[in-house]
Amino acid sequence: MRLLHSIKRYAPTEEKAPHCHDDFVQLFYIHQGCGIARTEDKSILAVGGQLIWVPLNHRHHLKVLKDSCLSIIHASPDAIPYFHDEMGIISTNRLMVQVMAEIEALDAGCDQYIDSNSDIQHHYLAVFFDQLKKQSYQNDAYQSTNEIDKRLLPIIEALTIDPDIKLSLTCFSEHCGASSRTLNRLFISTFDKPFREIRQQLVMEKAWQLSRAGVAHTDIALDLGYNSLSAFSHAFNRFKQDKASHKLAKKHNPLASVQQQ
Repeated sequence: MRLLHSIKRYAPTEEKAPHCHDDFVQLFYIHQGCGIARTEDKSILAVGGQLIWVPLNHRHHLKVLKDSCLSIIHASPDAIPYFHDEMGIISTNRLMVQVMAEIEALDAGCDQYIDSNSDIQHHYLAVFFDQLKKQSYQNDAYQSTNEIDKRLLPIIEALTIDPDIKLSLTCFSEHCGASSRTLNRLFISTFDKPFREIRQQLVMEKAWQLSRAGVAHTDIALDLGYNSLSAFSHAFNRFKQDKASHKLAKKHNPLASVQQQ
């Protein structure tokens, strides 16, 4: 085995038992929805357009929230770059996101018994893996040293399935069995960030994904709950500036490349 790729869709939330692989490395690409990858000492939250790396012999388990779709890739260690000895998020670029969107669309329209698109998918995957060589291990993922409290899962599901800047904790307090203040404290203790920042980040990540797919900013603003295009543009431009600044700082940090090895 050098490379195996499959797409899985999850209607209800599913969780795999802890396990590890001693003969292949693994990648999970989130087409839509959300996945929470867990090791013995940390949890990583990944949303649409993000790629999770799992090295050899690394004990892990994955919880996939409802209405999510993932590409699961198994690869011989010499078939793709080795990014890190810890599980984490791998960067993606616009071409990779577009290619994976095409692969997912082909899979959705293909009869499960007749894989008429296998040759096309093979060529798309070749492009994806060629771009993968240019990517890097990321240290700025949504990480927590604790198990993610189950009361937060419906909120995270809502934010990833249908992100909306107006979404509030009050909408979930009765369903989750905790006050909005308690839920916010859980976000802070889990991710070191309050709900408002997590919501803003997930909404902007969705905007970034839609923008790279060529969706007009007016449509994005409406879809994400903004009252005006100017309010969305201000928030999105600031997000892009922060993203560019972080990337530049990482590029000029002599320790960054050492930490990724």
